[in-house]
Amino acid sequence: MSAVLAPIKPAERIWVVGAINGDHGALCAVHRKLAERIKPGDRLVYLGNYWGDGTGEDVIATINELLLFRRYFIAQDGIDISDITFLRGAAEEMLSKLQQLQFAPNPGEVFDWMLTRGIAGTARAYGFDPVHVQSTMRQGAHAISQWTSLFADALRRHSGHSALLSDLKHAAYSTDGQLIFVHAGMDGSRPLTGQTDTFWWGGSMFEAITERYYDCARIIRGASPGQAGLQEREFTLSIDGGAGRGGSLMALGIDGNGKITDQISS
Repeated sequence: MSAVLAPIKPAERIWVVGAINGDHGALCAVHRKLAERIKPGDRLVYLGNYWGDGTGEDVIATINELLLFRRYFIAQDGIDISDITFLRGAAEEMLSKLQQLQFAPNPGEVFDWMLTRGIAGTARAYGFDPVHVQSTMRQGAHAISQWTSLFADALRRHSGHSALLSDLKHAAYSTDGQLIFVHAGMDGSRPLTGQTDTFWWGGSMFEAITERYYDCARIIRGASPGQAGLQEREFTLSIDGGAGRGGSLMALGIDGNGKITDQISS
């Protein structure tokens, strides 16, 4: 399997956390409850969208909270570094592309598109005014390159933020083939290694999955159009409670066949 796909050893219980969207308070509330329930042998999968469109302070605090809880989780007896996985969400895909905008054929339009999808809060979090950035994106490759360099420096000044971003996986799968974990979308007609950017932008394709995908019992995602809460179907499971957008953060404990065994909400 590709290096961008994370293998997860089968377990009696795998915890999955839905889209966070920079909601620091909701993440802390879920982490407090998770800390009381985690047992040796559990796995933990975060399903993307850690950075968000909240206040700058909230976004930074959210990433710091994730890094702290990762350290706490790994420190538990019987838990290994490979038992925790972070998927790349649409927010993280944009954050990566944001640092390469000097290579885009139309950087101004790309940044405008990112603004409609919540990149403003992330820009503010690292000390940049989105309106000023918007004007920079129309000043040519040299000015844009200078800005992306400044942004990368600002990201690196926050310990662990760049490392987390570079360590994110596009999707995850249990090594017994029973479970697949994605951020928002998946094309049921293609193999996992052939999804291109469907994981972030193919939400409607995920909705269309009504048949078993290879031998997989269930496909689990953390972000859905309209943040529609818990959606349980025969072969899919969607957990987006609208954290960071006026709703709550959801986390589920699921067994090796994708059945829900425990539920947490912020």
